[in-house]
Amino acid sequence: MSVREPGDPAEDRVPGVLTPQRHSSGWRTAVARKWASRLSSASYIPMSRDAIELCMLELVELIIDALEDPERTDHSGRAVGTRLVEIHATGEDSLTLSLDLIRDVMVADAADESVHRMLGLLTAIAAGYAAADRESTFVQQETLKRALLRSKLQADRDLAASEARFGEVFTTTPIGVAICDLTGKFVQVNPALGETLGYRSQDFGSMTVHDLFHPEDAKYLTAAYAELAEGGRTQRLRERRRLLRADGETAWAYLAVSVLKGADGAPAHFVTMVEDISELHLLQERFQYQALHDAMTGLPNRQFFRTRLEAALGNLPKDAKLTLYHLGLDGFELINDGLGHEVGDGIIKAVARRLEQLIQREEAILARFGGTEFAVLVLESPRTPPVHEFAPMINEELAEPIYVGEHGIATSASIGVVQRCAGDGDAANMLWAADVALRRAEAAGKRQWALFDPDRAPDERTQAKLAAVMPGGLELGEFDVVYRPVVQLGDSKLIAIEAELSWETGEFGRLDHADCLRLAERSGVTLSLRDWILGSAWEQLARWHRAGHRPPLVVGLSPNQAADPDLVGTIRRVLDDGSLEASWLRVSMPMRVMLGDNDEARDNVRFLDRLGVRTALHGFHASPGELRYLRDLPVDIIQFADDVVRLVRDSAEDSPEVEAVKRFVPLVRSCGRLLAVGDVDSVEQARRWHEMGCEVGAGALYGGPVPSIEVPNLLAQLASEN
Repeated sequence: MSVREPGDPAEDRVPGVLTPQRHSSGWRTAVARKWASRLSSASYIPMSRDAIELCMLELVELIIDALEDPERTDHSGRAVGTRLVEIHATGEDSLTLSLDLIRDVMVADAADESVHRMLGLLTAIAAGYAAADRESTFVQQETLKRALLRSKLQADRDLAASEARFGEVFTTTPIGVAICDLTGKFVQVNPALGETLGYRSQDFGSMTVHDLFHPEDAKYLTAAYAELAEGGRTQRLRERRRLLRADGETAWAYLAVSVLKGADGAPAHFVTMVEDISELHLLQERFQYQALHDAMTGLPNRQFFRTRLEAALGNLPKDAKLTLYHLGLDGFELINDGLGHEVGDGIIKAVARRLEQLIQREEAILARFGGTEFAVLVLESPRTPPVHEFAPMINEELAEPIYVGEHGIATSASIGVVQRCAGDGDAANMLWAADVALRRAEAAGKRQWALFDPDRAPDERTQAKLAAVMPGGLELGEFDVVYRPVVQLGDSKLIAIEAELSWETGEFGRLDHADCLRLAERSGVTLSLRDWILGSAWEQLARWHRAGHRPPLVVGLSPNQAADPDLVGTIRRVLDDGSLEASWLRVSMPMRVMLGDNDEARDNVRFLDRLGVRTALHGFHASPGELRYLRDLPVDIIQFADDVVRLVRDSAEDSPEVEAVKRFVPLVRSCGRLLAVGDVDSVEQARRWHEMGCEVGAGALYGGPVPSIEVPNLLAQLASEN
C-alpha cells in the first residue's frame, strides 16, 4: 500500500500505510484544509472556516493514530464519525465525501494487507457517524417533544389565568356587562348590570337585551344591533342612550356594544357594556340650564332668548307677527347706591315675577339681558294688546310699590319696541333695532317708550359703528385738535382760543367737537379723549407763548368728563410741566352736570379754582334752578345753550321767548358772571346779543375751527383788525 499527499500525482505515492511524510504537520494541515473545504460545500456548519479546519486537523490526528495502532481503529473511527455529527457535518453527501477523502489520501495499494485496517477504520467511522446521527435525531426529537409539552402546559396555565382574570373583572367591575346571542337573549350577565338597572340576576333569564331599551330609543338601538349582527360598516357601537330600570324609571347610560365572532369568523354574540351616567347627565343639564338662564331671576338669558327668537323666525308662518320689547329700568343706580345692592337684587327679582304675570296669557318669552335690562318677545294674536297699550301696561305693573323689608319702592322702565313679520325678520337685526329704540326712549326721559323708526336706521347704525371704532381711531392718531377764537362781542377783540376735537373718519367724513363728545359717551373713551385733548392743547399753547402769541386756552368737557373724580388729578398732571401758569387754562363744564345730586362735578369746579384754573359753564338754559348754583360756584363765564341761541336767532326781537332771555341776563350779571354765546355767524347776531348784555361770543363770524399750524396767522389777523 502507498499513500500520497492530497493533490499529489499518482507517481508520488510511497509504499506502506504511512510514510514519513505523513508525520509532517504540513501534510496533515493540507488534508484538514481539503476536508474542511469539502464538508463546507456539502452542509452548513455553524463555525468559522478556521474553526472547521482546526476540528478536521484533530480528526486527521485520530485517523493517523488509528492506522498506526490497530487496537485503536474501532474507537478512533467511531470518535471521528461522532465528531462529524457534533459539528453538524450532516449534509446528504458529508459522510461520502469524508470517506472518499480518507481513502484517497491514506490508501495507495488495495492488495496490501493494511487495506483491511483502513477498511476497518472507514467502517468504524461510518458506524460512529450513524450512531451519532441517530442519537442526535433522538435528542432533537426529545427536545422538541419536551418543548411542545412545556408550551402546552404554559398555554393551559395562561388560559386558566386569563379565564380567572376575565371572571374576576367580569364579576367585580362597576360597569354592567352582558353577553347575549344574536337574538338578544342573555347568556351571561355580571352583577353590576343588575345593580345599575335594579334587576335581580334571575330576572335576566326571561329577558332579552331589547327589554332594556327606553321606548323612545328602542327603534334606533334595535336597528343598530341588527346592523352589527350583519357585519355592517361598523363593528362597534358607542352611544349615550336611555335605558329602563326595573322600576320603570329612565337611566341615562353610555353603551359600548361589540360583536364576538365564532370559530368560523361569523358574528356569534354581542358584548354590551353599560355605564350609568344619570348623575353626569343631570349635572350637564344643570350646567346647560345655568349657561342659558340668569342666575338671579331664573329667566332665560340673552343667548337663550336669541336662540328662541331665531327659532321663532325660522319656524313660524311668514305672516306671523312678532313684537320685541326691550326694557331698561330707570334710575336703578339710585336704589343700589341708596339702599344697597341686596335691595337692588330684590327689586330685580320682583320685576321679573311681575313681568311673568303680565305675559302669562300671551304666547311670549321673557328674558333678562343682564343688569337692569329685560326683553319680552310676543307672538301677536287677536287678543294681544297693541303696542301703544301694552307698553304703558308694563309701567303700570311696575308702578305698584315693591316692598323690600321696610321700603316700598316703585320702579319704571324705558322701553324700545320693534315689530316684524316672521318672514321679514332677522334675529340680530331685531335685537339691534330694539336696543336703538330703547336708547331713544331713555333720551326722552323716564317711563317713555319708542317704536323703532326704520327711516332712522341708517343713521343709527352709522352712529353705532362710529362709536365702536372710536377707540381704535384714537390709538391710530385719527383725531386732531382744532382751535377757534373766542372774542368780545363789542369790539371783536380776542380773549381766548378754544380747543376742539376733530375726527377724520374716512368713510363718514370729518366729525366736529360736539359729535366727537357725543360718540365718546357711547364708546367708552370719554376720559381718554379728554386727557388727550388737554395734554395736546396745553403743549401747543406753550409753543405759541414761546413764539410771542399769548392767548388763554379754553377746553370744553362733556358731562362724564366733568364729573370724573380724577379730573383734578389729570389737570394737575398737565400743569406739572411748569411751562405756563394755571390761569392760562379755562375749563368749561356742562351746566346740567352741576344740577341735582352730582356733588363730584361741583367739587371739581372748586378744586380747579384752588389750583388757579379758571372755569366756565356751558349749556345754560336760563332756568331758576340754574341761577341758584351760579352764586355758589367760582365760575366767571356762563354760556347759553345752543338751542337757546337758535331760539333767539329765529325769533323776533319783541317775541316772548327773546323777552324771557333778556330778563335773565341782568340776573346772571348780578352774580358777577360774564355771558357768552356760540354760533355767532353774522354781524347782526353779534349786535343783537351784545345789546342784550352778552360780552363773549364765538362762531363763524370770527373764524371757524382751524388746525394748530394756522392759529398764529389767525391771531395775527385778529390783532391787525383791532
